[in-house]
Amino acid sequence: MPTYSANLVVGLASWGTSNSPLTSALSKDGDRYQTRIDVCPLTTLQLTNDARQRAVLRELNDWDQVSDTRPLTVVAANPHSPEALERFNSLCDALTLRRQRLKFAACDDDTAIAFAEALRGADIDTVGPGEITVPSTPGSAAELAGAVAAISEDDELSLVLEEVEEITLVAKRLVGEGQRVVKMPIFGRTKNPLGGFILDQDLPNFILVNDAMSVYQAVQGIKRLGFGASEVTWVGTKPALKEMALRDAPDSSWLDVPDLRHRTILDRVSRHVA
Repeated sequence: MPTYSANLVVGLASWGTSNSPLTSALSKDGDRYQTRIDVCPLTTLQLTNDARQRAVLRELNDWDQVSDTRPLTVVAANPHSPEALERFNSLCDALTLRRQRLKFAACDDDTAIAFAEALRGADIDTVGPGEITVPSTPGSAAELAGAVAAISEDDELSLVLEEVEEITLVAKRLVGEGQRVVKMPIFGRTKNPLGGFILDQDLPNFILVNDAMSVYQAVQGIKRLGFGASEVTWVGTKPALKEMALRDAPDSSWLDVPDLRHRTILDRVSRHVA
């Protein structure tokens, strides 16, 4: 039986009953870092229904013909956009027909890595993460829009892959930058019951989050358990999520990690409690 020095709650969203690759990797390697892994998907993701998917494809064809010669930028505006795209076979096929003029942007470096993998897996493009435009500040809609505008030509079109309930900040910012934009809400999510959300009474508790809804759900879970927020340390990469977490759980703390590779996360957590 391993001896643990920390408890890491992995609140990352799941697709159906399938855990994310990062969640699976953390679960596999946690013991090596003396970190107990508590897998607790706080939300469940799903593609939009058939009617919404057909509407997205119609919108693409209305704005962009396959025979068009202008560049087309595909923007992963949400950390879950790459996996949603890979699951949306008809949209992948439509983009494959336009592959010679595609460019790509993502909301942060980790999403760019996932985006490159999804594009390769869907046989759309073999672009590397370093060739995908990202903002200097991870998750900044304003910086992402500005970066996309900087690489865009006149009358160029951007496709923004986002969540149904998203505030569409990236799309709005792009319009403000004078870009032609098609918003593509291709996936949604549901909140999961918090019955499985557990914090350890005897170990330092860390909560890994990578989107705003996970932060919201985790805060509700902390309150439900009657746990003092001072006993919780958030783990993440995005300044906007840090601001939200510390605002909604004022006595908690935040552990910045440079990226969302599982070994990076486990190393930082284990060093933090050493």
